[in-house]
Amino acid sequence: MWAIEEGIQRLKSSGGKITAQRIAILKLLAGRKDHPSADVICNELRQFFPTISYATIYGTAELLADLGLINILTIDDKRILFDPETAFHAHFRCTNCGVIIDVPFDAGNIGAFFPHLHHKVENSQVYLYGTCEQCLLGDTAQKGTHLSIH
Repeated sequence: MWAIEEGIQRLKSSGGKITAQRIAILKLLAGRKDHPSADVICNELRQFFPTISYATIYGTAELLADLGLINILTIDDKRILFDPETAFHAHFRCTNCGVIIDVPFDAGNIGAFFPHLHHKVENSQVYLYGTCEQCLLGDTAQKGTHLSIH
């Protein structure tokens, strides 16, 4: 996980503009364990930046992804999610409650899954779908609020 100062430094090193909105997005994402959508980010930042646009959020997210600070997740077909945990891991999405859970995954064992792959894998995203433990136990009071299982 990265610190805000590291994020700002990477922005500066890349020649990216350091704006108050970009810093606010960095601060909002730093250390998060959930996987916020653009809607969540927009709603959380509107109190400080009433005119913040989705274009700013998506543009900043693309830049942060290019700098290796976040991953952009497409595990949900209704929204794009942002994950500030860039260490390799898989994601599980409960098809009942919609929760997204981080799942440890050893990138060094990719070859075991694809023994005939003779290419250099530089990046991948692993998505798993099913019913989470809470839903299996019938705990609907926690709908969509489970945290990661690192």
